[in-house]
Amino acid sequence: MNQFNVIIKADVQGSLTTVLDSLKALDTEEVAIRVVGTGIGTINENDIHLAHSSSAIIYGFNLDIPSNIKRMAARDKVAIRLYKVIYELLDDAKQELQELLPPEIVETTLGRLIVRGIFHTTKSEVIFGGEVTKGKLSLPSLCKIFRDKDLIAEAEVTNLKRGPVVAKEIIEGEMCGLSIATSGRVDIQEGDRIEFFTRATVARTLK
Repeated sequence: MNQFNVIIKADVQGSLTTVLDSLKALDTEEVAIRVVGTGIGTINENDIHLAHSSSAIIYGFNLDIPSNIKRMAARDKVAIRLYKVIYELLDDAKQELQELLPPEIVETTLGRLIVRGIFHTTKSEVIFGGEVTKGKLSLPSLCKIFRDKDLIAEAEVTNLKRGPVVAKEIIEGEMCGLSIATSGRVDIQEGDRIEFFTRATVARTLK
């Protein structure tokens, strides 16, 4: 589990308790807030030392920062964030937690091709031709190569051609030639099914 280290300082005990309870409610199975220190009253040198040693952010609720503490925090590269509205503090903490979430990998299917001929094969490239039987092919894209129901390889599509002409897009029902870059030798055969897709990394948000 990824953790976000914080120190919470507040003007009175009631405010501190409310902030702590509200922060705890943000925890999920993947990310959590770890409170490494709390206290009532002004942010002090001990808070800066603790934040520096634990890589924590200091949240101050209904507080001001003495000038000497500002200088000390700047010197030690300690972040101090002051709030007078609890929801703004929680939004800040929520944003920090979201940045700790592992991104989501999203695959979008583009089209399908049946291999009709193999033109050239090396350990890092295959050039072949086929018929688009579903959707469309376009660049940039990736592909998965299937023989019957078995996935035999994944590769990057590097070139598309309609006859001798380079094409940006090949639609269902058309024949085309294409090149794919592979991480190792892949012996594609006539009749293999090629599924084309894109893959994107998407930042996640807390529910």
